[in-house]
Amino acid sequence: MPWIFKLIIDCGFGDGDSTIRICGYISADAGGSLNRYFVFAGLFAILFSLAGALRFFFITRLGQRVIADVRKAVFDRLTFLSPTYFERVRTGEVLSRLTTDTTLVETVITGSVSFALRSIAQIIGALIMMFFLSWKLALMVLAIAPAMILPLVLTGKKIKKHSKESQDHLAGASARAGEALGSIQTVQAYTQGAFERREFGAEIEASFNSQRKRVTVQSALTALMMTIALLGIIGILNYGAWLVLNGRMTAGDIGAFVLLAFLAIAGASSLTETFTNLLRAAGAADRLVEILDEKPLIKAPESPVSLTNVTGNLSFQNVDFSYPTRPDLPALTSLNLDIKPGETIAIVGPSGAGKSTIFQLLLRFYDVQNGSVRLDDIDVRNFDPESLRSHIAVVQQSAPLFSGTAYENISYGRIGATRDDVEKAARAAYAHDFIVALPDGYETDLGEQGTMLSGGQRQRIAIARAVLRDAPILLLDEATSALDSESEQAVQKAFETASKDRTTLVIAHRLSTVLNADRIVVLEDGQVVEVGNHAELKAKNGLYARLANIQFEQGSGLTD
Repeated sequence: MPWIFKLIIDCGFGDGDSTIRICGYISADAGGSLNRYFVFAGLFAILFSLAGALRFFFITRLGQRVIADVRKAVFDRLTFLSPTYFERVRTGEVLSRLTTDTTLVETVITGSVSFALRSIAQIIGALIMMFFLSWKLALMVLAIAPAMILPLVLTGKKIKKHSKESQDHLAGASARAGEALGSIQTVQAYTQGAFERREFGAEIEASFNSQRKRVTVQSALTALMMTIALLGIIGILNYGAWLVLNGRMTAGDIGAFVLLAFLAIAGASSLTETFTNLLRAAGAADRLVEILDEKPLIKAPESPVSLTNVTGNLSFQNVDFSYPTRPDLPALTSLNLDIKPGETIAIVGPSGAGKSTIFQLLLRFYDVQNGSVRLDDIDVRNFDPESLRSHIAVVQQSAPLFSGTAYENISYGRIGATRDDVEKAARAAYAHDFIVALPDGYETDLGEQGTMLSGGQRQRIAIARAVLRDAPILLLDEATSALDSESEQAVQKAFETASKDRTTLVIAHRLSTVLNADRIVVLEDGQVVEVGNHAELKAKNGLYARLANIQFEQGSGLTD
């Protein structure tokens, strides 16, 4: 386009001698030639626009594909990380990285990179044309480049630093909002809305201040870059005018050169903006890389032992364990416990005795520091964690449910289960009757975390999920603590059926659960202190007897 611009000036508006010398015809014939040049210019503009559209389409599609893969890679990694990671990092912080940070990176890739490619091509093309027109002036343009690059290098780290700080504070705000909204009844009951608003506002203001600092640096950089570029162009124009006056360049040459120079400046300016946007994205990318670089605490062995015909024989042999976040506080000490296939064991003990830790180790959320946990006489560390867990069904204390229908929540225990299987599991957990009474029966949306249901109903949905899993090992973490006496009796019958021919471990609060166990294991300070049935342990008048007498007989559970 600048070359056509040069020909239009020289051939359309030059004097006769210069027109003949440059264009090969006299000025009288210039009108028709000018029309041709304008036609060429129009065709070039159309081609340029089409090329820009294709560039934008392919770069944007590539960027969206990359970000989709990054999002999946980050989520994949998160699902493999151990619970320890989520003890260190708040869920809202993780979600912010998965959404806000990836969106920022996507914006840069789909937008800035596309413009950067255009700008690079624009600068290179302009420089080549400049050298054709005047290599001396072109070298002067290149001489400006170091003065423009230096400010970028000097301010780059600050821009990245402020951008990362802003993202960190924004993630903190997201985490704060998630916690407050997830516990909105507690917030409102304790009239702490003002406190939560202050805390959220403080994070938002901190994010804003970091952004303000980044924008200040970026604005100063832009002003400095434009000043350097324009002063350089003015100097070049001064020299170019001298060349024209002395007949060493034509008016068309200097006009085309000026246009090329401004194209190069525009490209450089666009690259500067792209560079600062890349620095912003780099801060977000660093936060994503932190997740991708996080190593799972529990890994599958290189040659895992295949799990077939699992009988459910469990053994804890001289187990010592402390949680990674509390290495100086032993959770289990020299624990020894053997559980026969099909046996039902009730685990009892005061809070902090290590009851839930036993479940965590069986599920291989953690590995022991000393000793071993064995399934069918094989150390569980020899199994692939996912393969091991596929043979265990769990009912957790909080009975977590997902957003979705009753059917979807129960079938989560075995994806792809038939409707009949789901209903059988619900009947076994005595959940069928209240489910069919819901507005849409099994297709009723239960709300986020099952907010439409009572605590006992959520518990029975979770129990139905575990029954549907049909695993050889069943872990019940205080599974009946949220049920009233009538529901507990019904569910207890269901567990008697579900526990048949399965190894079952129950963290028990209630005497009815304990009475149906084959054995009761009493824990204290991470050690087994008593083993036996209810009558035997009562007769010993030890810890179990004290828990039963003090707590249950006063109307509480067996443990706190």
